[in-house]
Amino acid sequence: MDLEKRQNIKIVGDNTSAGGLFNNVSVVGNGIFNSSVDCAYIKATGDCTINGDLKTVSGVVAGSIAIKGSLSADIFKVAGNVTVDGDTSIKNLITHGNVTIKGNISSEKIDANGHFTIEGNCNSEIFTSNSIVMKLNGLLNADDIEIYIYGSNFVKEIGGEKIMIRRGSESIFKRLKLIKSMIYDACKGDLTTDVIEGDEIYLEYTTAKAVRGKNVTIGQGCNIELVEYVDNFNQHSDSVVRESKKMIL
Repeated sequence: MDLEKRQNIKIVGDNTSAGGLFNNVSVVGNGIFNSSVDCAYIKATGDCTINGDLKTVSGVVAGSIAIKGSLSADIFKVAGNVTVDGDTSIKNLITHGNVTIKGNISSEKIDANGHFTIEGNCNSEIFTSNSIVMKLNGLLNADDIEIYIYGSNFVKEIGGEKIMIRRGSESIFKRLKLIKSMIYDACKGDLTTDVIEGDEIYLEYTTAKAVRGKNVTIGQGCNIELVEYVDNFNQHSDSVVRESKKMIL
């Protein structure tokens, strides 16, 4: 990226740009880019619409950004609202706001918090979620998956090497000063999925049609139709497993 030939752009108030190649992009007001944006850095503290693709090295969204095409970035941090109509490729995604991706997402590391919705598939080496609401309508595939459930979570299929799904800690609400019973109890949730496949699997408060793994532990609050395991299977007395089978490889 030849930054010396690129200009910075800052949109304050209501304004539009043709899009193109930039160094730093800043949107404080209501900014509309009428074509794709290729930049080194973008920061949106206002409302930003890109009628095309966004390609950036890094980005920060504290306001709102709507991308009508695809999104590509090395690192992207979200504290506001992000909507991407196309596919997304981000090496490191950190979100504490609301993220909706209507295509697929590929990443090296995803740290999802707040509201996280993926209409397609989600592929990442490391996937961690502390989302109040998470909805993945395709396959979640990662080497290392850690999901801490607070509200309503749905993932169509889950595949990985190490998979851990457990109910989140009450301490997150204490840190937010949302202390005590009614708020915490209302946010206690579970995760629903069709299939979970992995090597090392630990589940809590999960409803699934089938769970397949090398070593499978079914903790509290689960409702599983079928567990297939290679080496070890453990089940909490509070959970329901309708059928379990040891697989012979």
